[in-house]
Amino acid sequence: MTDDETIEACRRIARDWDVPPPAPPEAVVKAERVIGFEFPPLLRRLYTEVSNGGFGPADGVLSVDVGQCHEHITEAYAYGPDPTGGVPAGVVPLYDWAARCGRWSTSATRMA
Repeated sequence: MTDDETIEACRRIARDWDVPPPAPPEAVVKAERVIGFEFPPLLRRLYTEVSNGGFGPADGVLSVDVGQCHEHITEAYAYGPDPTGGVPAGVVPLYDWAARCGRWSTSATRMA
């Protein structure tokens, strides 16, 4: 499946769910600045072309924008890199399963 096909499939699903509108590109850039690295290209497109979080399992993927009602990605990085290693550098926390099993679903960036 291509990225374009993935985006279109996610758009179809998002239309049936009560999800926030797409994130403005500036919100994605701001979140990237906070976490210290860029999102993978497909994830960036999902946020800016499909929805600013809320899609996915249960309560959905975390938002990039603090103004949304959902948890947001930058919370895990609010005080700088996680010294416990719970959120390693280069990993984007996407979904907090803590209420269910104390785990995160993540997306890794390409490492240089």
